[in-house]
Amino acid sequence: MCNHSLWRGLVTKTSILVLICSLAAAGFIMPGFARARDKLQNQVVDWAQVVEDNKESSTVESRLLRGIAYANMGLLPRAMEELSIAGDEAYREEIASFVLDRLNQLRYSPDDVLLLNCAAFGSYAFGDLEQAAGYFEQIINLDPKNVWTRNFCAFTYAQGGDIDRALHHLERALELDRENQYTHLLLSAAYKEKHQYLMAIYHYLQAPQAVRELKDHGAF
Repeated sequence: MCNHSLWRGLVTKTSILVLICSLAAAGFIMPGFARARDKLQNQVVDWAQVVEDNKESSTVESRLLRGIAYANMGLLPRAMEELSIAGDEAYREEIASFVLDRLNQLRYSPDDVLLLNCAAFGSYAFGDLEQAAGYFEQIINLDPKNVWTRNFCAFTYAQGGDIDRALHHLERALELDRENQYTHLLLSAAYKEKHQYLMAIYHYLQAPQAVRELKDHGAF
């Protein structure tokens, strides 16, 4: 496991928010909903449409779907707001029901990227890192250009102690978007774990706004 590292500095334990808070407040990367929509044209799921379809509802299901959609769009502050219910014990049963229902649907539609996202985030929320990473890998195979899925997958591997796999996905993510400061910050953490300190410092210096945003949100 990752001890005394930036990985631990970025997180608190066991909720779906761990994944989001660790990459929190990335609005400066994709600061507007319209810009986020523009970057989604070639993706498997129209995440903007998922938000639109659920915008009038305040049910647990709609909030989780909006949160997952925002996470995939890189609009992480909005994702945090929607997924904040995951930290509330009062919603635990409804969230479990939501995840189990999507897992059941996934049996009949194994290549449904939206269902796979629900399964990945849900598995992470309930502490099954291996299962979550497996679902993220399936999503990457189906939607290889989504930088955020690669970041989430890398973070999940890192939490389980597999830094090499985390690095693999972070390096691929950086090839897709060299300006994503959260990819740089996670790379810094990964290289620190590998004791490659010059690389860790290099990537850390590429992420000043990410560090500042995380500090503002108390996640760093």
